[in-house]
Amino acid sequence: MDILQWIVIGVLVYVIYHLINKYERRVNELTRLIELNRAEINTNKENIKKNAEGVSANKEKLELNQTMIEKLK
Repeated sequence: MDILQWIVIGVLVYVIYHLINKYERRVNELTRLIELNRAEINTNKENIKKNAEGVSANKEKLELNQTMIEKLK
């Protein structure tokens, strides 16, 4: 009977070790994906700023063209 208790304890220790190891791998993978996503977000912010400048320039050109068209009428 004494050996059965040690077997049960050994199985429980192995299961706990396995679950902790699995959890740590999952957390490491999620951390890696978060860092990758953070880098993409920063890249997209830069692209948004660049595109906003382009939109502003195009808006100014359209307003200028609109005023020129009104003057020609």
